[in-house]
Amino acid sequence: MAVRKNNSNSVAREAAKADGAIASSGSDAGLPLMNISDLAKRLDISPRTIRYYEEIGLLDSIKRTVGGKRVFADNDLRRIRFIQKLKILGLTLAEMQELNAIYETHRKNSKVFPRIIELFDSHKKSIDHRIEELKLLKTEIEEFQKRMRDKLKKEQE
Repeated sequence: MAVRKNNSNSVAREAAKADGAIASSGSDAGLPLMNISDLAKRLDISPRTIRYYEEIGLLDSIKRTVGGKRVFADNDLRRIRFIQKLKILGLTLAEMQELNAIYETHRKNSKVFPRIIELFDSHKKSIDHRIEELKLLKTEIEEFQKRMRDKLKKEQE
């Protein structure tokens, strides 16, 4: 299957067409590729989600067949799993885009890590605040239940 990188370089596309080779670079060159449906099934997400991650820049260097269909390698799978993990940890897609932009600019984790720590500190404060709100809500529910039980008890007497 001839593959090209997601760019506008028509010369590279034509060369890939001509020799049927994979026009890719990086550590996944030559590894088995999967289509968007297979990747989506493996990750339990929709193909639209994968396309959206590409649209907003969280997935880069997506390869395409000469016919224009997206194909993905293991590094894409790992990248989306990392995005899923960051979402679980409370980061928004906008925050992930910000982190990606920092990394793309500096190409050093030492530039990204301080911002990640800052974001996590902020999220921890939000979680602590929400926990306090939930504790108050739980207390209100318990008090309300007690009043209802007391009223029921009086009505049954």
